[in-house]
This record gives sequence, structure tokens and C-alpha cells, in this order.
Amino acid sequence: MKQPKQIIKRIVDLAMIVLLPLLMAEVIIGQEIHEWLGTVILALFATHHLLNLGWWKGLPKGKYTPSRAISTAFDLLLLLDMIALCVSGVMMSGFVLSFLHLSGGMILARQLHLFSSYWGLILMSTHLGIHIEQFLPLFRKLFRLSEKNVARTWILRIAATVLSVYGLYAFITQHITDYLFMQTHFVMFDETKAAACYFTETVAIMCLFVVSAYYINKLLRKSIRKYEKERSNGRIPKAVAFLVPALVCVFVVVGLNLSSQSEPWQGNSTDSSVENGADPSKPSQPDGQTAPEEDGFVLIKGGSFAMGSPEDEPWRSSDETQHTVAVSDFYMSPYEVRQSEYVAVMGSNPSNFSGDNLPVENVSWLDAITFCNARSEKENLTPAYAVDGETVTWDRSANGYRLPTEAEWEYACRAGTTTPFNTETSISSDESNYYGHYPYEIEDNYFSQGDLKTKPGEYRQTTVAVDSFSPNAWGLYNMHGNVSEWVWDCYGEYDTSLDTDPTGSQTGTRRVYRGGGWNDFAKNMRSAYRATLPEDKGSFNLGIRLVRGAVNGTGNIVSTRTGKKNKNGGKVLIAFFSWGGNTRDIAEKIQSQTGADFFEIELVTPYSTDYNTVLDQAQHDQNIQARPEIKNQVENFEQYDTILLGYPNWWASIPMPIASFLEKYDFSGKTIIPFCSHGGGRFGQSLTAITKLVPDAVMGEPLSVHYSGDSSLTDDIAAWLETNYIPTK
Repeated sequence: MKQPKQIIKRIVDLAMIVLLPLLMAEVIIGQEIHEWLGTVILALFATHHLLNLGWWKGLPKGKYTPSRAISTAFDLLLLLDMIALCVSGVMMSGFVLSFLHLSGGMILARQLHLFSSYWGLILMSTHLGIHIEQFLPLFRKLFRLSEKNVARTWILRIAATVLSVYGLYAFITQHITDYLFMQTHFVMFDETKAAACYFTETVAIMCLFVVSAYYINKLLRKSIRKYEKERSNGRIPKAVAFLVPALVCVFVVVGLNLSSQSEPWQGNSTDSSVENGADPSKPSQPDGQTAPEEDGFVLIKGGSFAMGSPEDEPWRSSDETQHTVAVSDFYMSPYEVRQSEYVAVMGSNPSNFSGDNLPVENVSWLDAITFCNARSEKENLTPAYAVDGETVTWDRSANGYRLPTEAEWEYACRAGTTTPFNTETSISSDESNYYGHYPYEIEDNYFSQGDLKTKPGEYRQTTVAVDSFSPNAWGLYNMHGNVSEWVWDCYGEYDTSLDTDPTGSQTGTRRVYRGGGWNDFAKNMRSAYRATLPEDKGSFNLGIRLVRGAVNGTGNIVSTRTGKKNKNGGKVLIAFFSWGGNTRDIAEKIQSQTGADFFEIELVTPYSTDYNTVLDQAQHDQNIQARPEIKNQVENFEQYDTILLGYPNWWASIPMPIASFLEKYDFSGKTIIPFCSHGGGRFGQSLTAITKLVPDAVMGEPLSVHYSGDSSLTDDIAAWLETNYIPTK
């Protein structure tokens, strides 16, 4: 009869085996049950190690055969994995350990938790396979196996093989490698599958690694026994058992690096001209203008189209009123302006990323029109623009380079399509350079893939060559993604009465840019999406695409900036909204340097403390443009000239409590200086959202902080404050 300790060991081990598939089904069982199950398994895991203290004591003793070294290595890796699961789980807990009130690092904790969960599934299954012989007596008794029941034994072996093959299929179709190498940051669950099917697939994946580990270990021990018969010394250094986990970690890092370097998106074109983009039926150039064929520009034949988006287009904005517009012929560059082109004309390179064939970025609208004029003069063309203080005049008869109008840009981008993207499908990261983890409509399908047309893909975190990917139907590259592109128009509601060659409002405080960039979500790359910034501000994902006229234009378009200059000095307010604590930590560091007044935006009905729930609440509020009610208010708001506005990047924009705050007070003539906590998307389109809500405010230089910052945050804040002329203590 077995000792009670051995019986307890088997009960503990079996309990972990049974609970593991349930634990992996967080989307099905819910966050609260998931936390409690995780706590139970953690307790069982700790009990397992307490019951096996002899294993720890024996680590430095005895002979290390290859089989023992590999087994020990996997055991140590599993221990490290469980520690990672425990730490990240404690940080994320919204139920079991909510009383700890931990804050900060929530997104990082979730990524670590997801990563270690799937490695834990494999490592626990492998561990079970290596030590499965301890359970064989139980199996033989349970299934009444003996030498007389050979048929029953083979039936079980065949069943295990079939289940393992199904596990391999599930492993591939569920894209488990994406989780193992951190290629995705959320669980994709097919809602069309029954819960029983999901659990069966998880058990099958476990079976795949259990069976594989069992037979590989068995084969290895058999080979070692044969080897030891031939050689007297079968020992290997004990250090091997501890080196293997380190080597596995190196393998993971190398795998991540290689996957990030793969470039299936890279186009084949290296020439600066377009061979297949130009229209062979190109009409003759109007009198008085130099033909731009030598520039490699594409003739965009004029026509009418529906500008804006239909009301049923997901994630449309209210400023995308659909209306019919006609545009005249014009020439457009097939590429965004390269850094080499910009440097050749301007003599300097403002770009955040460096590369001759990469698009120039970090240029303001004023920089863009200055470049247009400088290149025109260099090529003996008539400059299109004249700048006089706050007024910019566009000479429509000039034959020089210029920016497209909004109407021209959208017409060229669509290339005859009426869908959200010119690909006519939900654009993928194989077709465009954007924040590929967040394809179109991911917000509504974050934890499932039932209705998601395009699955999450690569996030390159940099610009790519201007001739990457395939062009649209009219030969234009990267109209969606890579960098956004400035257009001529001042931002404002569409004047639907102007239906031929509209040029936007003649006055305004913001300029429009289009197309989305390398760090934008797909929803902000739609053909109809309108982004905006002050004309003197640039961004690391904002560049230029040039056009030239193809017909004789007449008259001048005068545009005047109506915004006010920011005031120097005055009283400063730090106003912020924080959910996970990252933004609050940053705000406190800012206050410690400035001594400014401190105001945390709190809600009458706070968001859930559960991470999964708040993700859904946040995207829902953004989708319907909700305005959550703020329970507190700023006393004597009019006394503040400068507002340091803090918020987390939620779904590539501001949280809706920030919108409530901005609409609650009069920001006319005040300076808003944003600081944003993010998990990789920097500002997203949050700056655009702010400028649209408070067009009469002046925007200072913003600060983006990855999560809650690192050791350089104090210095970064000091430099940011100095840039914005904010006094410090």
C-alpha cells in the first residue's frame, strides 16, 4: 500500500492536469473564475514542490546523464515560467488580490502573462510526459491493462496518437507560435467554436507534448543505456542542466529577432519612377506648364466621387460627412517624399528614422510648403505658395510643386473604390505598414476572431522604404500607412455646397493630414479618416506627398491662421486621467519638478478594475463617442494659462473622460501640453482628438512615456518642461 505522501502527490498532480485546460480558457470561464483557478493551481504547484523537497536536495548530487540533464532543465524552465505567471497575475488581479491596490505596468504584465501562459502549457505537458511513468500503474489499474489485454493497450496507444495528431492541427490553426514568440498581445478566440471543442483542442495540444516527451525521453534513455555499455563513462557535467534553460532563452530571443527582421512586405521596386503606374493614354500637358513626366509623377484623371464615409462605416468620425465632389486632372507622386530628396533640397534631415529611401517625417505643414517652394525654385518652376506672417497664399496658376487638397488626396487614395480602404478588403500588415496588432474592427473583436476579417499581424515600429508593398490601382504606393501626409486644407466641417475642386476653409487653427502612419491602428488609415495638427507641428509619423497641376488653374487661395500664440508664464495645472496608475505616476513626477496644481479626473461611475472589462468599456465609449460624467471639478479654471494634460493611450486615442474634461471648460487661448502613457503606440491619434475638441487652444510639445517610464523619466520630464517654457522649482 502506498504511503499517504505518495497518494497526496498523485492527487495534487492530477488536480493540476485537470485544471490546466480550464485555466487556458479565460475567455470562456471569465476573468474572476480564471483568477481563482490560477490561485488554486499556484497553491497546488507550491504544494507539489514542498512534497518534492528531495528533488531540490538532490540537484547537486549524483550522476547527470543526458536524460536527467534535460529533465532537470525543463523542470527549472517550468519553475521560472510559473514565477513569471505568478508575478504578472498578482499585478493584474482585479478580484482575488484587488485589495492590494497595485497600479502601473498593467499592459506589460498582461503581455508577460500571455507569453508565460502558453509556454507554461507546453512546459507542464512536457514535464508530465517526462515523468508519466509515475502514473502508469494508475493507468494500468484504471483501464485494467495487463499482458493479457494487448488489444486494449494498442487501442489506447492509437487513441493517444490520434489525439496527438489533432493536437498538432490545433497547435497550427490556433497560431500558438504567435503567443510563444510574442507576435500577438491578446488571445484570439473563435466564437463559432463550441466551448467543448476549445477544451478538446487544449487537451489534444497537451497530449501532443506529453506523448512526444514520453517517447523522446524513452528513446533517449534507451540510447544512453546502449552507449554506456560501449563506454564506461556516461556522465556529463551537472552544469548542462542549468545551461539548457539559458540556451532556450537565447533561442527565444533569436527567434523574436529573426521574425522581426523578416520582410515579406518589401516591394521589388528600387527605381524612383513608376513603370506600371502611369496612364498610357495621358493627355498632352496644358500650355505654359512644364510636363512633369521626368518627375515620374502619375496622372490622376479627374472625375467625381463620394468624399467622406457612409454612416454605417465602422469607426467613422462625425466630420466625415459623405458628399459628392468633382476634381480636375492633376499629377501626383507615386511615393512619399524620400529623405534623400528632402536633404538634397533643404540640406538637413528632421526625420526620426534614418534612411535615404525612407520617407521624410517629423515635418510640419509649414516645413512641407517651404520644401515645395524650394524644390520648385531649384528646378526653375514657379513656386505655388507665398507666406506672409499668418497668411499663406496658393497661386493656382503656378506650375511648381504643391500639397494635394483633401479632395485630391482622398480621390487618389480611393482609386475608384468605395470601401474603407483602397484594398477593398480589411487591410493587412502584409499590404501596409501600420500597427499590425490592431487591424480594422479589432476593437470589437479583441478577445475573439469570429467576425474579424483580418487577423492581427506584424508591428514594425518604424517606417519602411517608400516603394514597399503593392501600389493601389492608380500606381500610388503607401497611401495607407507608413507615414501620414499633409494636405493643403485647414480643418473644419465639410462645405458640401462646394462640389468642384474644393480647397477647404480659408481660415483655421489646424491643418489636415491623411492616410495614417506606421504606428496607427487600421481604423485611422481609412480613406475617409481626417487627422489634424497645428501647421507648425510635426510628428514622427507625418510626411509629405507632392502633386502638380495638370490643367491651368486660376486665381489665388488665401489661407489665414486664426490661432493664438501661447502665453509665456501664467499659472500651470496638471490635469490627468489614470486607470492603471501609470499616468498618475508620471503626473506626480511632473508635480515634484514644477509644484503645479494637481487635478485627477475622476468619474461618477468609474470604469471596471478588471483589465478585460475596461478594454471593452473603453472601445465601446470611443465607438459611440460617449462623454462619461466627471464627479469633481477644477476650481477657478480661468486662472490657469497652461494645462499639462495627461492620459493613457486607449485604442490609439484619448480615453473619453478626457473628452468630457475638454468640453467642460473654456480652453480658448490656453495652452494644452499633453503627456501620454502608452504600451507601444505612442500618441496614436490622441493629439488629433484633442485639437478637434479644443480648436481655439494652443498645443505645446507633447511627451510620450512607455508605460510608467524608466530610469531616464526624470530627465525626460525636465527636458520636456524646458522645451515648453514651464518653470520648475
